[in-house]
Amino acid sequence: MLGRLQMSIRSDSDSKESKIFNDPIHGTITVTGLCVKIIDTPQFQRLRYLKQLGGAYFVYPGAAHNRFEHSIGTYYLAGKFARILKQKHPQQFEEGDIECIEIAGLCHDLGHGPFSHVFEKMFIPRVRTDKKWKHEDASVEMLEHLRQANVHVMRAFAEFDTDGTRLALIKDLILGGKETEHVKDERVQQKRKKLFLYEIVANAQTGIDVDKWDYFARDCHMLGIKNNFDHDRYMELARIIDVEGEGPRICARDKEAYNLYDMFHTRETLHRRAYQHKVTIGVELMIVDVLVKVDKTVQISGSDRDQGSGRKISECIDDMKAYSHLNDSILQVVELPITLGTSPQQTGATEDLTAARDIIRRIQARQLYKCVGTRILQDGDTLKPDFIQQYKREILEKAGRSFDENQFEIALMSFDYGQKKEDPTTNVRFYKKSNPGKAFPLSTKEKSQMLPAKFQERVVAIYSKEKKFEKDIARSFKQRWPDSEIPEEYNGEPEASNQ
Repeated sequence: MLGRLQMSIRSDSDSKESKIFNDPIHGTITVTGLCVKIIDTPQFQRLRYLKQLGGAYFVYPGAAHNRFEHSIGTYYLAGKFARILKQKHPQQFEEGDIECIEIAGLCHDLGHGPFSHVFEKMFIPRVRTDKKWKHEDASVEMLEHLRQANVHVMRAFAEFDTDGTRLALIKDLILGGKETEHVKDERVQQKRKKLFLYEIVANAQTGIDVDKWDYFARDCHMLGIKNNFDHDRYMELARIIDVEGEGPRICARDKEAYNLYDMFHTRETLHRRAYQHKVTIGVELMIVDVLVKVDKTVQISGSDRDQGSGRKISECIDDMKAYSHLNDSILQVVELPITLGTSPQQTGATEDLTAARDIIRRIQARQLYKCVGTRILQDGDTLKPDFIQQYKREILEKAGRSFDENQFEIALMSFDYGQKKEDPTTNVRFYKKSNPGKAFPLSTKEKSQMLPAKFQERVVAIYSKEKKFEKDIARSFKQRWPDSEIPEEYNGEPEASNQ
C-alpha cells in the first residue's frame, strides 16, 4: 500500500513505464511518463508524511490521509478535465498543454510543511515576521530542486521540454498565473492570454478548480461528512468561451449554479466542522508552540551549510534541500531522548526542549489548550495586522495580575464560501443551452432568493493554555467584549488573584 493507494507497475502499449493506483475516491488512476519519474523521488515521497488536515487528525481519527494521495488525485482530475475540454475545443490546446496541466496538478503541494497549513499560516508568520511566504512559492522551488537532484527526472524533463518553456508554464500554473520572476518567456506570456489553462489546477478567478474537488471529496470521505457537489457533472457541462475583455475562459451551464453553491457550501462546512473546529485549532496552537520552542534547537542539514551545522526549522524554507527533510515526524524527533550538554547555551536549549516535550505529552494525554470564549465580528469591526497583540493587551488590562500573555492565545476563524464577503459565483461565467457560445454573469434576478444574506462569518476565539487560568481568561474576555460568548460556568467577574 502507498498511503491509501494500492499501486502496481506495468508497461502500456507504447512501452512507457506507468503505474496504476487504486484510489478510494476516484477508482483506478493510471500515471504515465514524466509524472511516474517525479513520484519516484524522495522530494515527492515526502508528501506521504504530511497530514492533509494537520491538527484535525487529533479530532477526527479518520483524517489520516496525506498530501501524497491528494496530489495524485489532483493529477487525475486535472488530466481528466483538460481532456474533456480538449475534446470539445481542440483548437484551444497546443501540444504538451495537457501534460503541463497534469504535472502542475501533481506537484502543486510539494511546498507544504509539517502539518500543512499549520506551518504556513501559523508557525512561519510567528517566527519569520520579515517573510511573506506561501506554500505555492515553495512548491515551485521544490519542483526545481526535485528536478536538479534527480538525474532521471532532469533527463526526462529535457526530453519533454527542450527549451524550458513548458517548465515555466508548469510553475506558472502552480502559482495561479500571478506575477512572478519564474515567468519571463514571451511564449508563456502568450499562454496567459488563454485564461482557461489557469482555471483548472489553481483558479484564482473563481476558486473552482480540481485541487478543491479532490480535497472536498477526499476530506469528506475520510471525515464522514456528506459532499453534495458533483465535479463529474460540472466537468461534462463546462465549455471554453471567449469572454469579452478577458479571453477564453471555462464557463458553466446556467443550471449548474446550484451545483456550485453546493460546492461552496461544502467548503464552508468543512472549515466549520473540521479545519477550524475549536479543538483542531487548540491542538494546532500547541503544535506551533512546540515548533517555536525547538526552532533553534533542531538543526536540519541543507545545501549551503558546513558539515556539522544546519538550519533552524524556520530557515528551511530558504533551502529546499533542508526543507525536503522536514515533515510531520518533527514531533517524534523532538520526543527522542537527546541530551544537549551543560553549557549555558545548551542549558537554555534543554529547557526549551523539555517544555516542548511537555506540550507533546499534553497532546497525547488530551490535556489540550481550551477555547474559553468566542466573539463573532460584526460588519463594523476592523482588524489591524497586529490585532492579536492588540486583543492580548486589552484582555490583560482587564486581568489584573491573575495571568499573563503566556497563558493564553488568540485565534481568528473565518468561515466563508471562498470569496470572503462576496457571492462566490460573482466571477463565474455561465452559458445557456440555447446559446452555448455566449458567456454571461448571473444577474441578481437569476440567483436563488434562498441564498445566505451574508457569505462570511469571522470569529475571534480565545484559548487558555492551562486549566487553572481558564475561568479568569474567559471572564476577562467577556468583560472586555460583553457581546462575546463564554461557557456558562465561567460567567462572573474576573478574579484579581496573584499567580
